[in-house]
Amino acid sequence: MRAPGRLIAVGDVHGCLHALECLLKGVAPRPEDCLVFLGDLIDNGRDSAAVLDRILELRRQCQVVMVRGNHEELLLAVHEGEAALRYWEEVGGVNTLNSYRFGAGIDDIPEAHWVLLFDQVQYYETEQFIFTHANYVSDLPLVDHVEHELRWALFEPENLRPHHSGKTVIVGHTEQRNGEILDLGFAICIDTACWKHGWLTALEVHSRQVWQASRWGMMRTDGEPVLRERLMSAVDRGLVVSAGTGDGRTGLVD
Repeated sequence: MRAPGRLIAVGDVHGCLHALECLLKGVAPRPEDCLVFLGDLIDNGRDSAAVLDRILELRRQCQVVMVRGNHEELLLAVHEGEAALRYWEEVGGVNTLNSYRFGAGIDDIPEAHWVLLFDQVQYYETEQFIFTHANYVSDLPLVDHVEHELRWALFEPENLRPHHSGKTVIVGHTEQRNGEILDLGFAICIDTACWKHGWLTALEVHSRQVWQASRWGMMRTDGEPVLRERLMSAVDRGLVVSAGTGDGRTGLVD
């Protein structure tokens, strides 16, 4: 039997607090709602610490499920040694540390945030839907999946088939840089590259209602392109000179 509230998947936040706040304002979560964060709450964006604080607050407002992403996996592995720490720092971890204070170290991450991250699940499953960070294997029960498929494998339509359970799979991880949800019917990817000038996407999986917000905290209007496409259009029209023109000019054309 379906739960009374909404079931809303949220794509990769990547430390984009303004996008998250704007999205939550649009969604307006109620106590009976369940928000499923698909992982990669942290890294790359500037405000990972504040994002985790916001999730802690949100848990007092509605039901929250957090699926572990590959970036959380890398952070949780830093205690394995110096090499693991340096690798995480190189793929977005420095921005996460600096969100606590400039030049922060691992010891500056508060216990409440470690507890929150360790509370993430490998996947989330309901009667109709499966939520993972990255991907799935069509003929395997979720309990038999390896971490690589759940958190690292790319969502490549030509290689995907419906899951044997018949459930619709919702994932993030593979950036859709055009800012549009990739909907195959049996599987849906909602990572729309927020931190790379795209959108942070939320999807109510039953009604398919969509909310999208930019990293600057603005809701997307109907048909609005991502910033990358607007910039390329400006280059084509001669309003902006590409850095690769070779004439030494950048920025706006006078």
